[in-house]
Amino acid sequence: MKRHWLRGVLLGASLALLLSGGVALALVTLSVDQECFECWPAAAVGPDDEHVVVVTLEDYDDELDLCRSLEFKPELVWELGCIPEENVADPPCEMSLWVDCQNMGLYMEDTCYGAAPRAGWPAEAGPAFVPVVEYGDWVLRVWQDEEEPVEVDLTFAEDCAALEEEFVPEPGSILLLGSGLAGLAGYAGLRWRTRQ
Repeated sequence: MKRHWLRGVLLGASLALLLSGGVALALVTLSVDQECFECWPAAAVGPDDEHVVVVTLEDYDDELDLCRSLEFKPELVWELGCIPEENVADPPCEMSLWVDCQNMGLYMEDTCYGAAPRAGWPAEAGPAFVPVVEYGDWVLRVWQDEEEPVEVDLTFAEDCAALEEEFVPEPGSILLLGSGLAGLAGYAGLRWRTRQ
């Protein structure tokens, strides 16, 4: 009887720890409406949807600081900084990024602040502006408190369509695919032999 009681206590404690750990490990989730985007050629008017990449932030705690950074080349990270918890909007929120072709300047607008978002696109320098960016792979990181950052990958390209046409699978990917197919073939062979 004592053993059953002890097992019940241990099982209850384990479940409680797992549940509390699951809550503590809840991380920000990010989704992106397009992984590749190009610069916007008409600086006089706001960019259209095709030239703007929208990142949606969900599952974050609006009672914690929301911190973000953007790496757009290996040696340079643009620290977007942290939004103080009192200004963090209820999830979800969105970050919009675009680049104008004339000076390769990066513009950003987001709705992650508790205040109502600004209407329309910013003129000239806009709400946030980095003078020079380059074509290549970017990484946006978002985190809260002491949690591990969550990342989303973006590609800023001169021509996204051409980039897709030039895509060639990496040797590692081909090797993994080949190994998987070989494993399936071996499994099928074993099943065939056992039937005989």
